[in-house]
Amino acid sequence: MLVDFVVVGLLWGFLRGGKLRNLSRVDFPFLWVIILGFGLEFLAVGGVLQPFVVFNLVGRGLVLLGALLNARLYGMKLVSLGAFLNFLVIALNGGKMPVSLTVTSWLGLKSLVGHLENNYYPDYTILSSSTLLPFLGDVVPYFSFLSRRFFVASVGDYLLGIGVMLFLAHYLRNEAGEENNQ
Repeated sequence: MLVDFVVVGLLWGFLRGGKLRNLSRVDFPFLWVIILGFGLEFLAVGGVLQPFVVFNLVGRGLVLLGALLNARLYGMKLVSLGAFLNFLVIALNGGKMPVSLTVTSWLGLKSLVGHLENNYYPDYTILSSSTLLPFLGDVVPYFSFLSRRFFVASVGDYLLGIGVMLFLAHYLRNEAGEENNQ
């Protein structure tokens, strides 16, 4: 999902006359914290780092921390809010993102339903009556124009993606001296 927002942000920035080199001029001192967080999440889901729940939460916490430390940058407040909402719902639900089987079934994602029912994914769980903050789970349909198929996403995913898209579109267009820290 995030890849779609990155592509839209880049296209939007380029269509507005932006240049890729402008991104390298953005003062983004804690980008490494976000990259480390995503890396830990990836390694935890891949089974490299165990126990999964600990590394998944630490990775998501680092993404949140990195976004907050860079909140002065355009779009990063939305990224921070999205990362916080995802971290919150995952932390309150045993380190896993709750997923609505109702929405998943409605979208015709039969294999995803089967995988969820068989506990195939280490980072997802089925949304149930005992789920805390269920409205923050993966309950919103999302159509990926890159994959040309539907997914289920969270409000946090949307906010994070929109923040990244706005960040890219804004900073592609701005030269180094122009409002880099807005």
